Amino acid sequence: MSAADLARRLVVGLGGPVPSAEERAWLALHRPAGVILFSRNCIEYSQLSKLCQDLHELCPGLEIMADHEGGPVSQLAAAVGRPPAAWTLGVLDDAALTADVHAETARRLAAVGVDRVLAPVADVLVAPRNPVIGSRAFGDDPGRVARQVVAAVTGLVDGGVRVCLKHWPGHGGSEADTHETTAAAGAGALAAPFEAGLNAGADAVMVGHVGVGETGLPATLDGGHLAEARARLGAGGARPLLFADDVTMGALRPALAAQGVVVPGAPRGLLEPTVLPLTWFEALADAGCDRFLVRGLPLAAWPVAGETAPPATRRVAPSGRSAALPEAPAWARVRERAWRTSGAGFGDRGADLLWWDATVGDRWQVAGGDRGTTRELLGDLLTARFRRVRMWGDATAPAGAATRLLVCSHRPLDPSGRPDPGLAREGVALALGHPSLPASLRSYLPAGWRVGHLADIAPEDLFRDP
Repeated sequence: MSAADLARRLVVGLGGPVPSAEERAWLALHRPAGVILFSRNCIEYSQLSKLCQDLHELCPGLEIMADHEGGPVSQLAAAVGRPPAAWTLGVLDDAALTADVHAETARRLAAVGVDRVLAPVADVLVAPRNPVIGSRAFGDDPGRVARQVVAAVTGLVDGGVRVCLKHWPGHGGSEADTHETTAAAGAGALAAPFEAGLNAGADAVMVGHVGVGETGLPATLDGGHLAEARARLGAGGARPLLFADDVTMGALRPALAAQGVVVPGAPRGLLEPTVLPLTWFEALADAGCDRFLVRGLPLAAWPVAGETAPPATRRVAPSGRSAALPEAPAWARVRERAWRTSGAGFGDRGADLLWWDATVGDRWQVAGGDRGTTRELLGDLLTARFRRVRMWGDATAPAGAATRLLVCSHRPLDPSGRPDPGLAREGVALALGHPSLPASLRSYLPAGWRVGHLADIAPEDLFRDP
């Protein structure tokens, strides 16, 4: 396959809210299959709409897509809002409500110019402390996940976007993060939610870099596995596109090195898109991947070569203000029901609150469109709701026995590793984020504590009192 043909399989990321001259020249020259948008490309609705319009004019037929799953991975939240997390929808297990939530998400994405959403997550969270799926999954039961995936796909398709399920063959059983290193699919390789999603109208499946079979080769590089997957997933007559998850992930490094592909950069973690060689993409194509997600431009493999692009039309300079659409009624219903179940009794203006925030620097805060404001907004909200707020481990704060505890983390935590003496014998704790947090807190807190859980870390999820 020629380099030009391989370029037609690329889905690339851009550096900011307005494409640079180099990026425009590259897009005009190489004509990739698509562009994937991240929070760094999104400031507010009108800016994002203009960006999508300009990209479509520059490259007719270009497919614009985004990871806008809801909850912690809502890349375009600054423009179209942040839908509820999948785990919350799975707990409620109301298929009609899930469809409504996703239909509204799709209508907003389609209106701004997005063609495809890289969602929903069809993984089953069979490893409770899985570090990368967490609340992005609809649950830990295959049947429930399949029901929710069908509802989500139905809503997304009805709302006007194309759908890519993820992460085949299942990332919910892994103990490691493929962004950084190798991880085995293990017991998380469950096909039923993917098959259900395709039958409901999805036309693509994102393949994760999880190890499969006896060799542990990443699924994206195992030609035999992908051939079997294509046959199984296409049994109903469709031929779903197979998207390789971001090809800069560290999980690909050992397998490609073993195949003789030059692996640039550090021995662990994400690679820079600009240094990936052409052979990197050839290996993925040879295995059977139809699309390659890349978080930037692969300039080493496809240089700009001095070409120029036509000038941008009607470009809008970013204003620096975040003007997202208002909350959708379906999203509000989800948050109100979740709060009634998990947040009851937490708010108490006469109580002292101990707050453990483990989200600083977490990439999911960035994936949710956060620009350092979530912690500030939460702080303001909590200060108004409690007598006193103290950060976990802050020895300079006034001592006192807190009867309320808030823990925020997108990843599993071990509270016993960070003891804090400032807790009363009884109280109410609220865990925001990873589904494993409630169990961890129950094993740590005195028996008199009650623990609730909300699957996202967002101010709009809190204090949804009637």
